[in-house]
Amino acid sequence: PRPAPPDPRGDLDSVIHLAKALLGDTKAFLELLKSRFPAEGEHKLDSLPVLAMSALELPNIQASALLPRLGSDLLRYQRLLEWLRRAGGALRGLEPELGALRARLERLRGRLEHLV
Repeated sequence: PRPAPPDPRGDLDSVIHLAKALLGDTKAFLELLKSRFPAEGEHKLDSLPVLAMSALELPNIQASALLPRLGSDLLRYQRLLEWLRRAGGALRGLEPELGALRARLERLRGRLEHLV
């Protein structure tokens, strides 16, 4: 008998966990930016997405379409973080936080590439 193919739910749970952690880190970084660089006016950055998904919902999504799009969105986010890192002296004090965001993002992208 042939061995059963590995169940992708564990990998998907890992991706979801990493995405939720990245979202939490991003929200914390946003709060840090707001506290260090207060700005006037109305801001819409507080409306970050909320992830509410588990591997049990795997049959309901079309992973072949979703995962590559998520990968391209994460690549854009990575480019934004790189742009912030190179933004100049004002953000130099935030280098540890940017590095932590970048590291978590790279882990998530690596796990996602494994799934794709």
